[in-house]
Amino acid sequence: MALIISDTTTPIILAKTNHLNLLSNFVETVYIPPAVKDELSQKNDGVKEAIERAKFIKIREVTNQDILNEVKSAKLDRGEIEAISLALETGLDLIIDERLGRRYAQSKNITIMGLLGILKINLLNGFISYVELLYMLEEFKEVGFRINPRLEKSFLESIVELKIV
Repeated sequence: MALIISDTTTPIILAKTNHLNLLSNFVETVYIPPAVKDELSQKNDGVKEAIERAKFIKIREVTNQDILNEVKSAKLDRGEIEAISLALETGLDLIIDERLGRRYAQSKNITIMGLLGILKINLLNGFISYVELLYMLEEFKEVGFRINPRLEKSFLESIVELKIV
């Protein structure tokens, strides 16, 4: 199974809604860099505990300082810098939802996925139904997931076009 590196937004949203299993449904291991772990550890709303219980989430350090130094010039937050650096170093896909981080990762030819992509993969593989996807999307928004209404509409239309609903 795929190995994916993450910044903090997606694991926070999934932990707050008790849906971390959406990741473990299709990946064996999610690597997070120390800066992301530090950010997650500062959460005191059940997120820290949920992440610690998720045995498929593992810490992995960036070892290539040249890559790390290059990404630092992008003026992103520490977690995003380390996550993008780790994705570059390992060649693994990156889960990231922040716009600036996504743009930078794409400029470096990193394959990216966000929360919507995770929902879509789970739907396509039969882990969730269309109704569950809609319900989860609303849950995500209730705990702070911000999505442009046009993007949401486009995403839902693309799901309907798959004729899975």
